[in-house]
Amino acid sequence: MLRVAERFGVSSTLMAQVCRSLDVPRPSRGHWAKLSHGKHSPQPPLPPIGPGVPLGWRRGEKLASRSPLPKPPVRRPRRIAQEGAGDGLHSVLVGAAEMFASGRLIEQDFLKPGKRQLADVVVSKGMLGAAFAVFNELLHGLEQAGYPVMFAPKDRTYWRSAVDERESPGKLVNRRHPALWSPSRPTLVFVGTVAIGLTLFELTETKEARRVGDQYLPLDQAEKYRPRSGWPQWSWTIPQAFATGRLCLQVYSPYPGTHWIHRWVERKPGELRQWITRIIRDIAKAAPRIASLVEHSEREAEKRRREWELERQRIEEREQIRRREKARAEATQQLLGIIERWGEVQRIQAFFEQAERQAGLREADEKARLLERLGQARALIGDADALGALAEWKAPDER
Repeated sequence: MLRVAERFGVSSTLMAQVCRSLDVPRPSRGHWAKLSHGKHSPQPPLPPIGPGVPLGWRRGEKLASRSPLPKPPVRRPRRIAQEGAGDGLHSVLVGAAEMFASGRLIEQDFLKPGKRQLADVVVSKGMLGAAFAVFNELLHGLEQAGYPVMFAPKDRTYWRSAVDERESPGKLVNRRHPALWSPSRPTLVFVGTVAIGLTLFELTETKEARRVGDQYLPLDQAEKYRPRSGWPQWSWTIPQAFATGRLCLQVYSPYPGTHWIHRWVERKPGELRQWITRIIRDIAKAAPRIASLVEHSEREAEKRRREWELERQRIEEREQIRRREKARAEATQQLLGIIERWGEVQRIQAFFEQAERQAGLREADEKARLLERLGQARALIGDADALGALAEWKAPDER
């Protein structure tokens, strides 16, 4: 390790970290001593490249930290007997109801608390108590079955699946304004090391509504406010969403690059509470499916990363060729300029030499006058040093 680290100009400790990052096996303790005494010390084979394993490293690059792939439990987890479990609030829900109750109301009386690190519950004011009761029972049930529930830890990136509260979404995108509340960290249940997201929200349904005062009311409720003379001509009806008082539990894969969502939708209020045992069982069964999706996603991401690395290398090679050709063209152009300057120097020197010879044949007074003018001409032209220009010339490999 010391010798390899010396080649790369780094410490042996960093070199060991690089090997771990690249999944490259290193000699075991005593390997070199055994070889020096003629004893056999087998060399471990290079393992196959797994998802997320980088193909190379350059000095100065940050070592990529790889989180292990999530795995479902090998055997069914033991049930955790908790005295009084279900009587009190689950730790994820402690203090959350008060924060929701003090939040502001948006359309359809949905609550939007000021704090975002809360349990993933999206309901109207009237459904707050019922939603927290059923969510609390579900979380306690998952804990007793051996599946811990918590806010998303920071060991890796987790994402929260979007919520469409409409009972019948149709093909139109839900462009709701203002947007529903969403947490800063998803609420997750862990089956083995597989994380599964949990969101409890209230459904809305679309009804024809009429504006009465400062709010829209369904037509059957608006009729109570109908004037004796009938509705004015400018009063019209429009489709409007209204909270139904029925809940939906959405469980999903919180791993980027994967898509898996399952929902339990109440047909009438209170049904969700009756399904908790089945929901816990179905959540546990979903863990292998999500783990498989994560592994596939990691392999696809690694494939894209390798393709990008190859493309980056091709771009670098093309850029090197372009730079070499440019350097060669610039060097050639500069050299041609020097050669042209050299020819000009020869022509100027020949002129002055010829002029001096002819001036030497004249009378003394005229000779002195001509030589003086030649001196002035030389001073005006200056020293044309072609060899100096050649010394400053840069060859292609010097550029």
